[in-house]
Amino acid sequence: MASIDPASADLVDELGRLIAAGGKRLRPAFCVWGHLACGGVDGGSVIRAAAALELLHTFALVHDDVMDDADERRGVPTTHALFALPAEDGARRVSFGRSVAVLVGDLGAVLAESMLRTSGFEAERVAVALDHFDRMRVEMAAGQYLDLAGVARRDIASAEHVAKLKGGSYTVEGPLMIGAALAGASVEMDSALTAFARPAGEAFQLRDDLTDHDAAPGISADRVNELVARAIAALEEAPLQREAVRALRSLAELLRPEPS
Repeated sequence: MASIDPASADLVDELGRLIAAGGKRLRPAFCVWGHLACGGVDGGSVIRAAAALELLHTFALVHDDVMDDADERRGVPTTHALFALPAEDGARRVSFGRSVAVLVGDLGAVLAESMLRTSGFEAERVAVALDHFDRMRVEMAAGQYLDLAGVARRDIASAEHVAKLKGGSYTVEGPLMIGAALAGASVEMDSALTAFARPAGEAFQLRDDLTDHDAAPGISADRVNELVARAIAALEEAPLQREAVRALRSLAELLRPEPS
């Protein structure tokens, strides 16, 4: 970016600021453990692929903050709030901040795909991983739209459907399957990881909705705990590396709601 024009490097610096502010790093963790679960090797290549997922998440957060008109994320100003400050005119200031946020998010999405594509794995495995990446991003957009449209609040079935798309797909299932694809996973391994990922991903999103007091009527902590239990049960007798199974079980336990 600096070679294009030094000023444009501000967009990269902003991505770095947001990532440095913290976060759970769940998506990279699921990617790495999905890779190791299927016999993959730890190292720079899978870390690069996992980092791509954190960049994709950062893109989603930047745009989400614009939609929600949020001023703070992870204890620091959101992108649109930060870049609104230097301008002089009130209306112009808001417009400029939002415009920069759109560009920062777009750049994060571009760099995420580039990092995954150049992660260093065999071309055939990267192609399979990119198929999962494409599907994950489509479902992510669909879920976000359905949530904005209020579909998630119609009833329990609708809430769970949106949760699978909005959070489950790109938080758990997509990252796991990308890591597995880069390891050359078998059909049996893919099936085992999918059986774990779907209830775990749904649990993540419903727990998030409960925490934000935005859950549909009928969604409860008991339902989330039931989904976590189902995810953990799917790991029993799964044809996966045992150390990774233990790690996935621990990650699933983190999805349980805090005791009230």
